[in-house]
Amino acid sequence: FEDAFWGASLNVIYPSAKTNGASAARTFTATNANHFLELISGTDNAGYAGTGLDVSMTGSRGVLLETVIRTPSAITTMKFEVGFNDSVSANAGVINAKSTPTALATDGVALVFDTTDTATGLSFVGVQSGAVAGTGDISGVTIEVSTTYRFAIRIEGTAASAYLNGNWIASLSSAVTAATKLTPWVFVQARTHAASRTLQLHKWRISQPAY
Repeated sequence: FEDAFWGASLNVIYPSAKTNGASAARTFTATNANHFLELISGTDNAGYAGTGLDVSMTGSRGVLLETVIRTPSAITTMKFEVGFNDSVSANAGVINAKSTPTALATDGVALVFDTTDTATGLSFVGVQSGAVAGTGDISGVTIEVSTTYRFAIRIEGTAASAYLNGNWIASLSSAVTAATKLTPWVFVQARTHAASRTLQLHKWRISQPAY
């Protein structure tokens, strides 16, 4: 599956977005410049917006997620995730806290940016049957304002690897439960009252090996 958000409306394959709080939304605008889906955290403290697809992909078969996202013009008081979640409707994100990571999902893996931990750092965090493991901030990777990032995550069995602009940046050997069904996932959350943040998802592609 691949979507660059062209056309007059959002593809009907998408389930309802996961949102909470005033003005939180997943917004598709036809023919906007360069095509993107907006995830808007809204103005509530801890308000959020997340989007996924079918919860059907497993590490047992193997799956690759490739994304193109763009950060907003202000990234203070903000959290975002790019990765895999075990639910679209149940979890307000894969990871609750990036520092000494705790989880909201039972299984999932994500690249996580969270200013309640560090101002510009990015971590790779996995949840395997409730057990959380993370890399801490990835060396040489910083998140900046108004910047386009090409993130990819590959799951093979229980292991997961993360890439930025085609280059490997992190791995986890026990990232997820291999047989657990997952959905691709992009998520943004406000970390203070009245500071809405908008993350743009310009493209994503999800592929699995053919049997």
